[in-house]
Amino acid sequence: MQYSSDKDLREKLGPFLVPIGRIALGVCLGVVLSMVGIAIAWALFIFFGGQSANTWLASLYFGAGLGAGTGGFVAWLQLDREENLVLALTAIVVVAAGILGAWGGFEYGSTIEVECCAMPTKSPIYYTALGSAAGANAAGIAVAVIRALIDKQTRSQIQNKVH
Repeated sequence: MQYSSDKDLREKLGPFLVPIGRIALGVCLGVVLSMVGIAIAWALFIFFGGQSANTWLASLYFGAGLGAGTGGFVAWLQLDREENLVLALTAIVVVAAGILGAWGGFEYGSTIEVECCAMPTKSPIYYTALGSAAGANAAGIAVAVIRALIDKQTRSQIQNKVH
């Protein structure tokens, strides 16, 4: 009897806990991998002797976006029922959103000032990492919702054909 009630509880809470867990995993992985991407971009910029600020910013955005996009993609990955084309498109969308989020985060972080002080309290790099993680996870959530709606629609069409 205890097994049945545990199973009922999992069935009731599953639709809420799984997305919350995926969001938390996506944010954590996104921020960590975004910082790794920023560190790699910085190292490559220094190693290859980059001198242009635009080169640094481009490598910053792409490094942070690629890292956060990878984290968001892994968090929302569903290997059991996806085709390779859908996985590739999901990866492209999530990484692109991570890059756009990195740009937005940097733009926000470079212009914010606290009224009491004449300088920002956090580095724009901090906001770049957060922006890329937020953008990548927002895209991951959007893709997951679209996939769920398409799955629901196809399942209802199949059931209508059967009955």
